[in-house]
Amino acid sequence: MTPRDSPAKNPRITCVATHAGQAGGAAIAMERLAAGLRGAGAQVDMVTRAASAWPPAVRHLDRRIRRRIRHSRTLLSNTLFTADWPAWDVAGHPAVANCDLVNIHWVAGFLGAEGLRRIIRSGRPVAWTLHDMRGFTGGCHYAAGCEGFTAGCTACPQLAPPLAYLPARSLSRARRRLRGLPLTFVTPSRWLAGELTRSSLFDPVSHDVRVIPNGIDLGRFAPGDRTQARERLGLPADGFTILLGSISLEERRKGGAVAVEAIRRMVASLAGDRSAQPAPVVVTYGSGPPPIPGVACRHLGTVTEQGVREALHACDIHLTMAREDNLPNTVMEALACGVPVLAARAGGLPEMVDDGVTGWLVEVDDTEHAAALLTELVRDPSRAALAGRQGRRQAESEWDVAVQASRYLDLARELNLRGTSHLGTGSTRSIAAKSAGIHAVSPALITPAVAVIAHPAQPLRGPLRRVRRLTSRSSKRAS
Repeated sequence: MTPRDSPAKNPRITCVATHAGQAGGAAIAMERLAAGLRGAGAQVDMVTRAASAWPPAVRHLDRRIRRRIRHSRTLLSNTLFTADWPAWDVAGHPAVANCDLVNIHWVAGFLGAEGLRRIIRSGRPVAWTLHDMRGFTGGCHYAAGCEGFTAGCTACPQLAPPLAYLPARSLSRARRRLRGLPLTFVTPSRWLAGELTRSSLFDPVSHDVRVIPNGIDLGRFAPGDRTQARERLGLPADGFTILLGSISLEERRKGGAVAVEAIRRMVASLAGDRSAQPAPVVVTYGSGPPPIPGVACRHLGTVTEQGVREALHACDIHLTMAREDNLPNTVMEALACGVPVLAARAGGLPEMVDDGVTGWLVEVDDTEHAAALLTELVRDPSRAALAGRQGRRQAESEWDVAVQASRYLDLARELNLRGTSHLGTGSTRSIAAKSAGIHAVSPALITPAVAVIAHPAQPLRGPLRRVRRLTSRSSKRAS
């Protein structure tokens, strides 16, 4: 097979994801990339689970699986944990079969290793953008300090018996399906790239990894009028204001309780200090705001993008004490709006915050150091203002969505020029045509590990046969 020609000046890119829109940080990041690609002249299509028809049997089983996993979680982490099912087959979808690049994004509960394998075998160039660790673990989206993904995910500390064995089976299956196939991973942070290459799923012979930071619309996220923003939010016109925001403030890895303790220590340090009047105010947004005794708080609830921008315009600093994170949108948004960031030295955060220049870094869970820095900034707000201006310059040089889109277009051209002649024997075009003739999208792939979840303490072969029969009938009716 000869390599395909380089994509046209206006290439066609198809994004595949579980969700689009504002359904979480990964979906937001994907939407921003898609907007940047369209602005650069590319045609962008999206294939999502939400836009696909769910057979009733599959929907019922999916709810049962998620409930079983939720009830088996240990206290180590409350970050999302997902099984390798439903494993939808999207290789025959017209938008996937006829594009210049298939850009996989966050696909938990939608696309599994077998579905990804079918796309690659169809001859389409594939770039898998990782937004967390799920792509190379047995189920956890963040490992909470566990190193199991580097070997085989045995005895998972995030799941209680008898499900603790599940990640090992899931990771082993994914490793078998993807080893030896040409697959390019894209990670927004160098930290996530390093974790990927340490994983047992990564095949250094066939797999490649590129670091392309996420982008942001610097026109929409820009410094704004602080006085007007505070007036609209009902905040004091004067005084130091701290922003603590996330989609879920209850997620333990986000360090909400640690941030609260740092604020409490700061307030204690400022007690009786007349130079720190009026007292600092804390603004929060997201679900599950933590209580902060003795501190004036303004909770905004669940906010839109406009609400996030308004909160940033009203505040002097963004505080995050996350223990694990990739390249969080909240930090990028803050710096783009000229708001400095105080963060823990975890995950990709040190790649975003230039310590002492665009913000400040402390060690994970170091509330004493964080409180001391906050106290200094309350006493001298000009330091925060200077760091905010530097943060805006950093955003302009590193996170312009137009730069991100340009890098993805370069990757699409490179992968098309490289071709797929090393996939093995057989016509990849005929494979794609055959798949398209069966169905465009189907959740007909059942994994043994998931069958055990759905049918505990029963022989494996019977449940697998029954579920496959049900989903096969539903898929035929849908087609």
